[in-house]
Amino acid sequence: MHNPKSHIEIISDVERFRALRNEWEDLWSRANGRYHEAFAVCWESWLNIAEPRGSKLRCIVGRQNGRLVMVWPLVVTRRALWRVLRMLGPEAADYTSMLLDPEADAQLLVDQAWRAAMKHCGADVLRVPYLDERSRLHRIISSERHIVFGEQRSAAIARLRAETDWGSFAGALGTLSGKKPGALERRLAKQGKLEARLLSPDEAERNRELVDWTLSRKREWASRVDKRGAWLYSAQYRDFLVSLLNTQAHEPAARLYLITLDDVPLATTIIGIGKSSIKGLLTGFDQRYAKYSPGQLVVEYMVKWAFDHRLDFDFGVGSESFKSYWSRNNAVTVASAEVAATAWGRVAFGVRKLISRNSALVSRLRQPSFAENDGATEAPDSGECRGEKRQRTKERRNARSGPTLVGADDAT
Repeated sequence: MHNPKSHIEIISDVERFRALRNEWEDLWSRANGRYHEAFAVCWESWLNIAEPRGSKLRCIVGRQNGRLVMVWPLVVTRRALWRVLRMLGPEAADYTSMLLDPEADAQLLVDQAWRAAMKHCGADVLRVPYLDERSRLHRIISSERHIVFGEQRSAAIARLRAETDWGSFAGALGTLSGKKPGALERRLAKQGKLEARLLSPDEAERNRELVDWTLSRKREWASRVDKRGAWLYSAQYRDFLVSLLNTQAHEPAARLYLITLDDVPLATTIIGIGKSSIKGLLTGFDQRYAKYSPGQLVVEYMVKWAFDHRLDFDFGVGSESFKSYWSRNNAVTVASAEVAATAWGRVAFGVRKLISRNSALVSRLRQPSFAENDGATEAPDSGECRGEKRQRTKERRNARSGPTLVGADDAT
């Protein structure tokens, strides 16, 4: 895998992967890297998630004139009867991207990396979750013959670095759930002593306690709206978050923001930190105070923190109203895909198609006749308006959409 300009290599040895750290971090800085592209995030993902599951490392790197100019960290995992290749990460609604030097020949590197992934990583199926449709990689994948695409999704991004004055920015936003920025804070402050702060990596035990608290509150919310993902109930994902928050003291890869009311946790949010942006990872709040919208307040605080630190805010995949509000409807379109790299991978596609057809047939046979439903109306659940019910139905549908070939474990 040589040419006059570049050299592509697949690293499968863990110690050689770890030895990339300094070069990787230098490339990440030059490339204005995002949270999920950081070495620390990938390393903690390997230690806490991929390695314990028995995954095999397949990190594709590119060099030009000996200098590291591309990193695409991947792992191969056995799913049922198939070997599946995907990006190394916490597997919690992560983006797919390559870390590329802005001065390198990106088109050449992406083409070479994709060929290496298809032909030399020992996988039957390549899973590519949440890939930006504007990217070179998306165009390459779209030309593959044996491919299954999932539903298109949007990912909202608040371009805060382009703003110069918080008051002007916040004043032009309008209202969210009938409230302007600052209103939620004033309302909650009337209930007791309201405090907020960002925890540091030095507060290891407190970080650990609040990760557990956040996950518990998030699971309660997931049960209420019937929106679940395997990552949310994974002890490995919990350990990943704790490790990420408690390392990298000089340049944290993630931080936890806490709001307390009378010294008791009210709401938290965990954010990942990129070179010029942050990404919302997980938010939890005390349901007893739901009418005060503490979850929205902790997001508001983090938006202000990002603004003050000249960072954009990536809200991730999803159509929630707060994302479009703070981003001013600025979003990119992402799509998930699976590509069969071998004949055995194509068999997997055929198996899924057969299962899907049989499931649809069983579903139709179980439905009541049209006459039995004629004239029936569906009443909203108690305390839930029709708009809210439609939103929850949409969330459930989105949570289940996308490729689910051989043990999909993404969630929104």
